Amino acid sequence: MATNKRKKVAFIINNLGMGGAENMLLEQVKAIDKNRFKPYIVTILPNPKTNVLDRMPKDVEYWELTRFYKLWKFLKQEKIDAVVTSLFDANLYGRLAAILARVPVILSSEVNVYENKRKWQIIADRILAKFTKKILVSSNEVLDFTLKQESLPRSKFELNFNAIPLRLGEVKRNRNQVLNKLGLPGDKIYIVTAGSLTPQKGQKYLIDAVYEMKQRGVAGFEVLIFGKGILKDELSSQIQNLNLAREIKFMGIALIEEIMAIADIFTLPSLWEGLSIALLEAMDARCPIVATKVSGTTEALKDEESALLVEPGDANHLAEALKHVLNDRNLREKLAEKAKIEVDRFSIEKNVRVIENLL
Repeated sequence: MATNKRKKVAFIINNLGMGGAENMLLEQVKAIDKNRFKPYIVTILPNPKTNVLDRMPKDVEYWELTRFYKLWKFLKQEKIDAVVTSLFDANLYGRLAAILARVPVILSSEVNVYENKRKWQIIADRILAKFTKKILVSSNEVLDFTLKQESLPRSKFELNFNAIPLRLGEVKRNRNQVLNKLGLPGDKIYIVTAGSLTPQKGQKYLIDAVYEMKQRGVAGFEVLIFGKGILKDELSSQIQNLNLAREIKFMGIALIEEIMAIADIFTLPSLWEGLSIALLEAMDARCPIVATKVSGTTEALKDEESALLVEPGDANHLAEALKHVLNDRNLREKLAEKAKIEVDRFSIEKNVRVIENLL
């Protein structure tokens, strides 16, 4: 009988790609209290060519509902008690379907600073906010930006930092094993970045920074870029034009445990962020970090204490910071240990407790 009393909660997202928001949702449904809640995962757009079911928690129902009518019908027939939506399409259609299905509790999420939102999108968000119990925001900067952009009261928002399961603390033990698997030599220092190959992630500035480092005679390192996206060809051309094929490799998609195992230095050259999941994972894995001073990052890390932070889009200072960390082993160890301490604030358990208290 206790099972029937559990609240039914639908976590609605665009699809289950390999991005930070998607990975965090999977961790949220794993961590939610199954004695009190019955979680569902619902996607509303076609999934990428990945084996979605392999990533699905075994005790969570999954529904792919790419038609609005089917989404509404599911919420109505299953008598869903609450929805939690993530990313714009899911925030829009998920909330609208929940309103029409008279779902009692509606939560949405804003995980980034979206400066390019169109006017109609802002108006739609503003209208839907009236029916939304809380908008979960991933950082204070995302909170301040969204509050002003959509002209909503502060009481409509709930700060809920992006989060991860803290389980990567010992992955460095596997460094040599992962290097062998990937066919990489063990006698270099690997500077690693991970994220979609898009303008937001700033890989072009990292490539420029590597060129500056090479011009200054810095050696003994290699940059590994993990991820895929629309800028692959453009970034490849940039690497060829600057004669950096020996210094930079594209690695495609890999398990986060493998990425962090070989990351002697982790860098995140983003132009903007909410709060990067990859950054939190690097902190958890005890990676020394060089990143940009963007939303979320500056809340998670302190410049010159737990990371070296530079202005976004500044390849020269990025090169200088990377060189500094590369040449100073004691600094690498200090930054890594400080970051590991800071990441405790961003556990998935704390994130899920915020959601549970609102359901």
